[in-house]
Amino acid sequence: MTRALALVTVCATLGGACATAPEGRADDSEGAAVLGPPDGLGLRPVLTPDFSAMGSSVAKQMRDRYASLEQAVEDGGSTPGDLAGAYGEMGNLLLASRELETAEAYYVNAQTLAPGDRRWSHLLGHVYRNQGPLDKAVTSFEHALKLEPDALATLVRLGDVYLSLGRLEAAAPLFAKALTLDPSSAAAWFGVGRIELERNENAEAVKSLEEALAREPEATAVHYPLAMAYRGLGNLEQARSHLSRQGTIEPRPEDPLLQEIEGRFESALMLDFRGGEALAAGNWAAAADYFDQALALSPDSPLLRHRLGSALLRMGDARGSEEQFERIIETSPEYTEAFFNLAMLMARSGRSEQAIAQLTTALHHKPGYLEARVALARLLGRNGRAAEAQTHYGTALEIAPLHAPAALGHAMNLVFLDRYEEARDRLADGIRAFPNDPGFAHALSRLLAAAPDDGIRDGERALTLAEELLEREPNMEGMNAGETLAMALAAAGQFPVAVAVQQDLRNGASEAGLDDVVRRLSDNLSRYQSGQPARVPWTPAELP
Repeated sequence: MTRALALVTVCATLGGACATAPEGRADDSEGAAVLGPPDGLGLRPVLTPDFSAMGSSVAKQMRDRYASLEQAVEDGGSTPGDLAGAYGEMGNLLLASRELETAEAYYVNAQTLAPGDRRWSHLLGHVYRNQGPLDKAVTSFEHALKLEPDALATLVRLGDVYLSLGRLEAAAPLFAKALTLDPSSAAAWFGVGRIELERNENAEAVKSLEEALAREPEATAVHYPLAMAYRGLGNLEQARSHLSRQGTIEPRPEDPLLQEIEGRFESALMLDFRGGEALAAGNWAAAADYFDQALALSPDSPLLRHRLGSALLRMGDARGSEEQFERIIETSPEYTEAFFNLAMLMARSGRSEQAIAQLTTALHHKPGYLEARVALARLLGRNGRAAEAQTHYGTALEIAPLHAPAALGHAMNLVFLDRYEEARDRLADGIRAFPNDPGFAHALSRLLAAAPDDGIRDGERALTLAEELLEREPNMEGMNAGETLAMALAAAGQFPVAVAVQQDLRNGASEAGLDDVVRRLSDNLSRYQSGQPARVPWTPAELP
């Protein structure tokens, strides 16, 4: 819970207690500055924004606006309208910078002071629509609609909220009215189409949703319901086509109030937000462009540079991504995520020792960095340094005893230390501790089938585990389930079947150009063909 939300919650719990706080600023229990309201107006205290976390241009606008609000609060002659404008304008800047929880109290005060001003109810509705609770969004949008019944944006947004709450009958007339006001509104067509889909009116839904997409082709969120409507009509080809293009960008109604607010400042914060939206929608190039623009405004931000590196990596520009992570390491070595991502790039391109060095440095800066600790253990194990790997796996489990990847890696790595009995017991424990993770049963099946230690092998149990896994996880990725089955079959003496399974696997790996896998599969295939079971449960490269 953020400090802003915590404050609102405390005030709601104490009823009028917050309204009687002294005027001016105070500190809450966590040390955050709070601006108390004037007495007798039933207003909430508001949290002072953290200006230090903003870019210089944004911080200046925020400070100036906040100073105006402080003056209005302290001036006993301020009218309710003046105060409403001061609170509301501060809320606008917070909304523009996506500080929704902080903005809420400012808008609530503005609405309390000026209940006849549609702006504050409509914008407060946006706050609740994005962060909840939705019933408060309904109340705010309904109030705004009473003040201006033909406001297109309020009609559509209230309809959206009703849809989210499953209130189709309340939503339908709002979208219909929106279309009478603006027949070109993609957002209204999107609402109509979703209602028709919920009513199983698939043909009508296709028409409405196709109309929405024609009006706003970049609205990738339309593709999923459109795919469902086509599927309902039995047109699976169109359904698959739209499913492959689905995203998270929804059509937006024309909303002059919100558009004016969002244009208040072209800050690094806003560009970062837009880049994040583009990342979520899978538009890597647009995301990289936004982050690049944001860096021009805030060149020393390791977060922005890291996000740019991540976007470039998604675009397939590994070199460009690596350059960004290297720059962060040079300028902000405390930003350990850059070491981690650089290490993953190096490992992917075969530079294992360099990757190990990067992860070691990351852990020097941040010993509790669990993801880096497990990655380092995996890389050490894959590169023949099993004893070092085991130490890091153990440390990871001290940090997070129920971390399944660390527990599985720890158990599997014991094989490379010839500690087969301990590996078997840990894998069996893992099956009980992580019943939804098939990796433990998979590894145990292999160990029982192929352990070099005669006292550990149990071919029948290995085959039972492998068959149960195939039945439960037919599409299991990672350690190849087919290869495990072949190992278990061979361990149980069913060599002809093991040979057939292994040959199919090798043919598939050969067609995919996986030469290293082909060589590994060929080794065991030769053993099965000569009536010998496998004696290597897994290679270092197969550590999870």
